[in-house]
Amino acid sequence: MPLTKFRSEEEARQALAAATHDSSLGARIARLWDFSSRLAPFPPIRGLFRFRGIEEANHHRQERERERAQKLRQRTV
Repeated sequence: MPLTKFRSEEEARQALAAATHDSSLGARIARLWDFSSRLAPFPPIRGLFRFRGIEEANHHRQERERERAQKLRQRTV
């Protein structure tokens, strides 16, 4: 996505309004969602986790990575 420099807040508002009235916006968003779901096929972990220490947190992360690797292997077989 290109960077745009604005000279005033009003210019930024006008550019934002123009971008949201684009008729191809819906199709572009749908393509972006499709691409992101293929790029990261698993939803992020939701919620908060409390750990007693760094070892427990590392173990939890390793287990999640192991589960994800198993699921990826099952999808490719």
